[in-house]
Amino acid sequence: MEINNMLQQNINSIRQAIGMSNLKKAMHQDASTVAGLLQGMRQASAKLMENSVTQTKGANIDIRI
Repeated sequence: MEINNMLQQNINSIRQAIGMSNLKKAMHQDASTVAGLLQGMRQASAKLMENSVTQTKGANIDIRI
C-alpha cells in the first residue's frame, strides 16, 4: 500500500507540474493578446480623436458656378 500511495503522490505531482506549465503558457499568450488589443485601442482612439477635431474635413464639396 505504501508503494501505491507513493506512486499516486508522484502522479499527482506530475499532473500539478503539467497544469502549472499549461497555465504559464496560457497566461503568456493572454498577456500578448491583451497587449495587442490595447495597442489597437490606442490607435483607434487616436484616430477617433483626430476625426473629431476635423469632422467636416472631406465631408462636403463646395462648388460655385
